Amino acid sequence: MKDLKSYLTIDSSFFSKEIEPSSALNQILDKGMGLYTISHKDLHVPEVLWEKERYQLEKSTVFTSLDPHIQQKVLKRITQLNLSLSYFIEKSGHNYGAKMILLADSIQEKSLYCMFAAEEAIHLREFSNFINFTVDPKVHWHPMLKPLAKVIHEGEKNTCLYIIQVLLEGFGMGHYNSLKNDCHYSPLVDVFNRILKDEARHHGAGLILVKESQLKKNEREQIFEYTREFLTALQSANWILNIIEENSSPLSQAQRAKHYEEVQYYALMDKRLHSLKEILLKADRENLVADLEREGVFKPLSAA
Repeated sequence: MKDLKSYLTIDSSFFSKEIEPSSALNQILDKGMGLYTISHKDLHVPEVLWEKERYQLEKSTVFTSLDPHIQQKVLKRITQLNLSLSYFIEKSGHNYGAKMILLADSIQEKSLYCMFAAEEAIHLREFSNFINFTVDPKVHWHPMLKPLAKVIHEGEKNTCLYIIQVLLEGFGMGHYNSLKNDCHYSPLVDVFNRILKDEARHHGAGLILVKESQLKKNEREQIFEYTREFLTALQSANWILNIIEENSSPLSQAQRAKHYEEVQYYALMDKRLHSLKEILLKADRENLVADLEREGVFKPLSAA
């Protein structure tokens, strides 16, 4: 018999095989999902769902100097990355729910995580309904998915509560709400509204369970390390400039620095990190935030 960790690898969190759409199992799943989802497979999703204004790219000399056709390719790729990140996060929720069901201390807690796992499956289907491209981890990856997989694979129960339900769900609420506000496709906006209600409940339940928990030494150490890894990974994506380079030519350090200044990247990142610190403070009974601040993890990387 395999131990629990062997079922919770990065492969099982993000890369589980998908069976043929015509299979009998998929037909049963489709019928069941039809009862719970508010969207259906959409083959006419616009290639660009978030315009340049979301990222203040109209202020970027690097972006505005590109041929309009290249600009559209950049925006199309950003749309794919946003949808793929949502897809991977919700896919990992299957493993998180399975792990927490097994680690639950009461039947009420088991029932709660059974419900969460079902909602993550619904969220995955909702996002998949808007994806008309093949999600490929080689081109649609975000660095923060690696620490997410590590937490699900290695984390103790309380570690998972802090990192997944408090930090990640809190981040996800802000991220999804921002995507919703800037999205120009109303069917997807409706889906974000529906998912945000579930995420708020997941986050709120995490805060309640954290307040009832008592951290062990190794759990505190895990939470500290995974939080640091998560916040560092969040800042290391460099999606937009990497996409621009893929579609034009390599950028100099001066060009990169000018871009970051023009789009106010560091001010925006500072605001995002402050928001994540406030989320952690809601659950902090161990002075973790103070220790993390001494490490400088709430400062934008260039300003650290």
